[in-house]
Amino acid sequence: MPDYIDWFVNRDKQYQGFLKMLARETPKTLMLVEAPAEMGKTWLIQRIRHYCNENDIPAMHVDFRDRRAYDYLSLVRTARDQIGEQHFNNLTATINNFTGVNITLSNANTGSSGGVNVSGGAVNAQDIAGRDVIKDNQFYIQADSDMQRRAAEIKINDSFFACLTELLKAKKAVAFLFDSYEEVTTEAENWLNDNLLLKMRESQLEKAIAIFAGRKVPQLGESAKAIMAKTGLDLFTEEHVKEYIVNRRKIEGLDLETVFKTSRGFPGLLAKMADAAGMGNKSDEEWL
Repeated sequence: MPDYIDWFVNRDKQYQGFLKMLARETPKTLMLVEAPAEMGKTWLIQRIRHYCNENDIPAMHVDFRDRRAYDYLSLVRTARDQIGEQHFNNLTATINNFTGVNITLSNANTGSSGGVNVSGGAVNAQDIAGRDVIKDNQFYIQADSDMQRRAAEIKINDSFFACLTELLKAKKAVAFLFDSYEEVTTEAENWLNDNLLLKMRESQLEKAIAIFAGRKVPQLGESAKAIMAKTGLDLFTEEHVKEYIVNRRKIEGLDLETVFKTSRGFPGLLAKMADAAGMGNKSDEEWL
């Protein structure tokens, strides 16, 4: 378990809310966590992600701070790769059908000559890895018109959600975790609103759970009220500071009142102060 998971303090309302969603003890399946910087949003998302990993809950995690140019294709590919590509074979086949070159692979074990024949594009050897077919050619959509491009998008989205629906039948839940939503691209926001969130609002994705955290979150209307739980994050109290510094980080000798006043109860600032205190003079231990 990563250290920062053990350091988790004072986000029980949100964390327990996620567990209630998971246990289907509430009709809510969408959590929106809106809070300023340094309030521990990423900490919460990572705690939930860790729980999913430890309890066989397939999960997709995107932190929009990574500055990737997310669009619908990169989002469905990310979801497939993180949730488990074995569950999305039809999606991959559909993507390959719309993304460029025709690739013919010969299996070296059959003794056939020629090895790998690639027409029109480069293939990374690690993607082949002895298989008869490449899993995903990783190319972009090839279309001669906006109409063709839109038709490809519809078929890819339909394939993704068909695969997801089948997976949801077999799993306790599937979680979608989105952090730093204030950095979301327009294309990603459109896909989330028009596809994932729409299907959740219309009860088409039973057992899917989505959590959005950021300085802004999706702005949803009355149609999402039945499934939506919106919350903020509180500043740490002096007791929380003591629990974090002494009990979780195991740091002694600090004036906790000063730490509390200096951090103003912001978890992010408190973590940085604890990191600095924990470093001490370690950098000089083996000097010269």
